[in-house]
Amino acid sequence: MDSRFRGNDPITVANKTSTTDHHGGDSTLTTGEFWRGLATRWNVLAPLTIPDFRRLWLANTVWWQARWMEQISIGWLVLEMTNSPGQVALVGFYRSAPYLIFGFFMGVLTDRFGYRRTILFAQTLSLSVIGTLFMLLWAGHLRLWHVAVGAFLIGTSWTLDWPARQALVPDLVGKEQTLDALMISNFSQNLSSIAGPFVGGVLLDTFDVQGCFLALIVLYLTGLAALSRLAVQSNGGGRTTRIASPWGDLKESLRYIRGNERITAVLLITVFMNALAFPYQTLLPVFARDVLHRGPLGLGVLGASGGIGSFLGVLVVNWVKRFRRSGWVFAGGSLLLSTALILFAASKSYPLSVAILICGGMGMAGFSVMQTSILLVSSSDAMRNRVMGALVLAIGGGPPGNLQIGALTTMFGAPLALGISCGVAVATVAGTTTAFPGFRAQDGRADRVKV
Repeated sequence: MDSRFRGNDPITVANKTSTTDHHGGDSTLTTGEFWRGLATRWNVLAPLTIPDFRRLWLANTVWWQARWMEQISIGWLVLEMTNSPGQVALVGFYRSAPYLIFGFFMGVLTDRFGYRRTILFAQTLSLSVIGTLFMLLWAGHLRLWHVAVGAFLIGTSWTLDWPARQALVPDLVGKEQTLDALMISNFSQNLSSIAGPFVGGVLLDTFDVQGCFLALIVLYLTGLAALSRLAVQSNGGGRTTRIASPWGDLKESLRYIRGNERITAVLLITVFMNALAFPYQTLLPVFARDVLHRGPLGLGVLGASGGIGSFLGVLVVNWVKRFRRSGWVFAGGSLLLSTALILFAASKSYPLSVAILICGGMGMAGFSVMQTSILLVSSSDAMRNRVMGALVLAIGGGPPGNLQIGALTTMFGAPLALGISCGVAVATVAGTTTAFPGFRAQDGRADRVKV
């Protein structure tokens, strides 16, 4: 068995827990032994017995915390600078435009440079952007175009960073433990989606945007420290031949994706959700201030509500995975989130809005866990990078979504704009689920792969 999967963890005294035995003597329990002990009780924790996965998990937890805080702080900053919901949506477009522009090429780049170097470069780029915005704000020279350029660069960083982190998981834990590893990652992601907006709101309320940016710098440095200790250098592709032209790579990828109904359906639903439902996150500052009449702290609670629901939703996903119907869980989560957002758009009550977003967050758990799991498990090792690059392109449905919901908001107001957009999301997700029987089939019987 590969040494990556044994859970051996020679990580110094700092990673050891001292315990006292029955006779008063000292014994030491390594970090690996601690997680192996927990994994004997809860099988879902088995990936945490692998040292490199633990390092990636820690780095991802910090990364998601920073991402949520950054989204909240930049949205609030733009709203305060311009007093324009349309400008908030436009900066959201700049942030997500790189997904559409560069997404499909990311798998090719990762093949060339490897996961570790790609992730480290992307994290360093995000740190540099936030550091520059902090200095401009501190000096009193920050302008809207600075924020727009920064948002574009942060989006470019994410386009490189996120698919590389996700595609690395099967190399660390093996395909048989991929779903469990993603559930662990999603668990910490959901904790971060609770803490991130809430802490961001508190920092905005107490120290303004400068305090939030300074906290982001600390988080990015912490993530870099954890990522620098990753031992794996794998590209993960497992390709024995190379295609000379990047366009040849792309054509091969498209043929592969068309030949697999599960991958095709997941990518289509991802496009619809990112274009029609997820732009609600860009409008949260507008709902908080102009619809529900709350300040930064109220905005933080709204942002955290979805994370609370997702936290609960992971527990539900862990229970339903035994039925091996990942496609249904993914589609059901998408429909639940979209329906909840329609109700959120109609709400004028702050407590009711929080409760609705918690329910929607439970749907988000089904979407986020099963999205990556279906793609990683259904794709071959040789095509994994390409499929993850296609996923980033599908997430690129967000930029036109931000533009269209910004235009609708300008014409009809935020509540009606969100209601219309999410109503269309419900129809398109249901239609895609109906159109692909292989997507709805039981896991293990559905894949129709053409390599």
